[in-house]
Amino acid sequence: MKLWEQGIVATYSLPGYKELILAHYAQFQRPGTTIDVHGVRDDASAKALQIAGRAVNYAYLHRFHETQIIENVRRAEREGFDAVMIGALQDPGLQVAKSVVDIPVIGYGEASMLTALMHGSRFAFICINPDMNPVIQTMIRDQGLESRAAPNIFMDCGYVDLSDAVNGKPERFMAAFEQAAHRAIHEHGVDVILPGQTIIAELLWRQGVREMQGALVLDPRLSMLRMVEMLVDMRQAGYGVSRRGFLWNKPPPEMEQGVRDFYATPEVFSPP
Repeated sequence: MKLWEQGIVATYSLPGYKELILAHYAQFQRPGTTIDVHGVRDDASAKALQIAGRAVNYAYLHRFHETQIIENVRRAEREGFDAVMIGALQDPGLQVAKSVVDIPVIGYGEASMLTALMHGSRFAFICINPDMNPVIQTMIRDQGLESRAAPNIFMDCGYVDLSDAVNGKPERFMAAFEQAAHRAIHEHGVDVILPGQTIIAELLWRQGVREMQGALVLDPRLSMLRMVEMLVDMRQAGYGVSRRGFLWNKPPPEMEQGVRDFYATPEVFSPP
């Protein structure tokens, strides 16, 4: 099985992060399965990292991320990959991607929440960037899971602490996570804790964290991997996605090409 992991940060520019993801998957992937990890662009420049990290704060700029991710999903299908895993908390471009390719596409947030429903009654994401709260809430609402979701909890640490944890100094990160988990459990009645930004999942896996105070700390990487394997098996057995309705209907190739050609003409666009 050939899988494409699609992230939002350009080439996972944080040193050691991509390697950590691959090591995490390697613990669970089956013989014969390969996983390729990609960012929004194959560009490791400082500008790429700045754009990827900050555009998420603006609805219009976030749309550029989604468009690029959808194009990468299409590329994955053209290049013979069996499925795509979107490894970003807010599942950018996920629904549209499912409507334009026939291979399975699954999201980190989607897999986390659906798995949480089978392991407990109430879940919460523990995250690091409060600016992302509206995007995460939208994702929860779009999945129809507001009744099972507690408020998102934000850790009292920053990206520097995450970088330190990647590089072998996890104390500050772990203290902040434990404090956030305590709040989720005792203030909001959570029994399944979901790591927010994907790097949090990598660090918790490396620390061997699977539960806190009786609450499950889910491993979203394992959930994504097993879920996408199931979807590949189902597709091979003849079960794809629905093609009815606005969200799922796949556009005819000639109509799609016509729209692409129309919007490629310079006069359609106006300068900001």
